[in-house]
Amino acid sequence: MKIAVAGGTGFLGRHITQTLVAGGHEVSVLTRDPDKMTAIPQLAGCAGVRVDVTEPSSLFGKLTGFDAVVMAVQLPNYPVEQPRKGLTFDRYDRQGTEHLLREATNSGVRRFAYISGAGADPASEKTWYRAKGFAEVAIRRSGISHFILRPSWAYGPEDKALNKFVAIARLSPIVPKPGVRPQRIQPVFVEDIAKAVCRAFEVEAAWGETFEIGGPDVMTMDEVIRTLLEVMGKKRFVLPVPAPLMKVATAPLLLLPKPPLTPAAVDFATQDGVVDARSLETMLDVHPIGLREGLERYISA
Repeated sequence: MKIAVAGGTGFLGRHITQTLVAGGHEVSVLTRDPDKMTAIPQLAGCAGVRVDVTEPSSLFGKLTGFDAVVMAVQLPNYPVEQPRKGLTFDRYDRQGTEHLLREATNSGVRRFAYISGAGADPASEKTWYRAKGFAEVAIRRSGISHFILRPSWAYGPEDKALNKFVAIARLSPIVPKPGVRPQRIQPVFVEDIAKAVCRAFEVEAAWGETFEIGGPDVMTMDEVIRTLLEVMGKKRFVLPVPAPLMKVATAPLLLLPKPPLTPAAVDFATQDGVVDARSLETMLDVHPIGLREGLERYISA
């Protein structure tokens, strides 16, 4: 099958692309900068197509001849929004998906896979949930054969969340933990997300459905960090930092050209992410690995 992966150079997209290629598909990467593909090992041998999902005119005619599209675009500097620069979840997740979906249907593409997120809901007060929720609504209303996947907290070699703790643990005796409440999440290895997408193209009954995917264990952030430290062979003091204090401390960062964290992103980092993956495991026969096993695959002491 000939598949176009939008956002194929990103954290999720590159692993999805690699897995689809390994599954025998002909994959092209839709990206704003095809030149950067040469530095990404997972994309070796894939064609690059220069598009920007936030600019509808850049998509015109680019999906002709494709059987399917995978929408895996993530907000630049995810999860930090910068509305003054147009860097918002609404622009990339909702509008970007709508633009790509419109071009896909106009080009006769038969299938559309969307990487959404746990908690997606058009009625949510959170911009990230709301944007993905509206994207899902647009996909379902379009009439195209679709597969929607809602991952919990994704991690892997290039993620920008868990790997921040890795970098801190290597240099500091203290590892700060955002928030003090017992946050509940199900970390899911990026390769399992990619495997689920690839399996969908092998299971006809998966189309028209929405699935959630998460790791096998519901964990607190304390447990996640402790597991990470054990895999690294490090003994560090984990310091909980109240979310309100973090918001005050990160507010001035909004003035930076590319802030590493903002008050809204603190909310994003401290949210729960519990899912029900039973239907995915049953229909697609994908059984995500635990956090320790996932970390051991790519983290060294």
